[in-house]
Amino acid sequence: MFRRFSGVAASALLLGFVACSDDNPSGGFDVPAESGSSVAESSGDSAGGSAANVASSSSQNVAVSSSSVTANSSSSVKVPKNTAACMWKGTEEYVPVKTGLDPDDKYSAGYWYNFGDYAEGGKSFVRSSRFCDDQLNEWECEVRIVEECGGFCGALDLDRGTASEAYVGFAFNVAGFEDPYSTNSKVKVGDISDWGGVCVTYAADQDVYLELEADSAHLYEAKLDKSIDFVEKCVTWKELNAVESSKQARSIRLKMKSIEKITGHLTVAAIGKYDSNGACEVDGYAYALPKGNGLDEEGLIVLRSSSSEQNVSSSSAGRDCNDPELVSGLWDWLSNPGSGIRLTTGNRVITGLDNDTETSGYWFSFGDDMSGVGSVKWPQPLGREYTTDDEMFDYCMGVCGELEFAKEGYLGVGFHVAGVVDPMDDNSLVAKANISSWGGLCVTYASESDLEVVLTYAQTSGFGDFSRMPRTTLPKSVKLNTVCTDWDDYMSMYSEVSTTFMTSILFAVQGNANTKSRINIRGLGWYSDKTNFCSTGEDPFVSGKKSLVIP
Repeated sequence: MFRRFSGVAASALLLGFVACSDDNPSGGFDVPAESGSSVAESSGDSAGGSAANVASSSSQNVAVSSSSVTANSSSSVKVPKNTAACMWKGTEEYVPVKTGLDPDDKYSAGYWYNFGDYAEGGKSFVRSSRFCDDQLNEWECEVRIVEECGGFCGALDLDRGTASEAYVGFAFNVAGFEDPYSTNSKVKVGDISDWGGVCVTYAADQDVYLELEADSAHLYEAKLDKSIDFVEKCVTWKELNAVESSKQARSIRLKMKSIEKITGHLTVAAIGKYDSNGACEVDGYAYALPKGNGLDEEGLIVLRSSSSEQNVSSSSAGRDCNDPELVSGLWDWLSNPGSGIRLTTGNRVITGLDNDTETSGYWFSFGDDMSGVGSVKWPQPLGREYTTDDEMFDYCMGVCGELEFAKEGYLGVGFHVAGVVDPMDDNSLVAKANISSWGGLCVTYASESDLEVVLTYAQTSGFGDFSRMPRTTLPKSVKLNTVCTDWDDYMSMYSEVSTTFMTSILFAVQGNANTKSRINIRGLGWYSDKTNFCSTGEDPFVSGKKSLVIP
């Protein structure tokens, strides 16, 4: 009845990460950036894990020195940054932070890891986004997290448990480990006094604390105010009262802390040696993934390219247009045009309603079965039914194909909202789910024929009579088009079924015998009242992706 063509299960990881360049410092400390779930844990007194398994760690939270750094610069004159002092940027090649103390990567210096309050009785941890799947090894997962976020990112869940204070965050060791292949290896100390201090480019929805760790009892701390945009903060060792301790440094740490149980989101986009004018140029803006779907990703802060800013001036409409990515929280293959960073939900629609079988959201085709209506031709061969490859998605940057009708009827693609009841049974019933809270759907698509979006409630093979199901019609468009419709638009005098009992969502084209039509589904999201969406200057039915342009 239908054929599933993506079998990648989503999972989560958040561990190691990457670099930029080297040189000298100078003076000052607040330079704005350019604008435009699984948890790894271990206890002990080391500040990290081995190179092969970079683990979280904890240390006695004793701050010898504390200072505060103001969040936003009031300077109206842009002074060139000392980019030679930049040691790492998330948008560049995936390598460790170039601390200069391990040039041959012999001791695994500069790799990012998570740390927290576990040893003191705390329950804080880092949740990563579901950018990884069980087909990726740990290294591949780490690389993808950085690529997707434009930096090292995560949701920080703070819970002090029996500890006096909750804290959790990210860190890297400046000199590495005495034996990087041992899980119990001691952390090496290094002289980083010549850095003069450190510059951090970050975005966070809670205050962040920058620390120089000299040993497990000596942490030199500066408060970095929360910032909804990426901003670079530069702090000197003198301001930290850590001039001497910087000669025996173990790690640089960034954390959130609280007495209350809270969740914060932090993304580190760049690290540099101290310079009063800043060290790292970061091109882009901060975008928090939409909340409300109960997933690990909600609220996660990612670096978006300035070429796809949320508001793009529209010369034709004389007003701003909205980025379609803003309403594509369920499925996003728009991929941040021109940035080199691909932010997607993977091969799977993230419904947030999976029935614990991990079978929801996978795309399938329908009508190309024993019914004889016709066939759905994909731009790349499937190879096998449960492919883990991205080629078919990458070709048109979405779910795209040519529908060939042998007789009059419906052909198209769809996905199950909650999954199937029994994944081991080929004839399993489809689980029902309540999608009323979505309010409706926003769809970014192209179609050579009118496209029917159908809400189905059938649990067995065969979707039944589309005319009696809640549905709406999206007008044909050979250019990418974004339309948001609420559930009221789906209901008619014939559709008496509530959105609280849905099984699947279908994108269907009705065709006549011996005709063809092409479709491409690029993005899906919960209902929004946004209108006037930006278009792209591309042909959505040929391979490749072009930059976002003004309509």
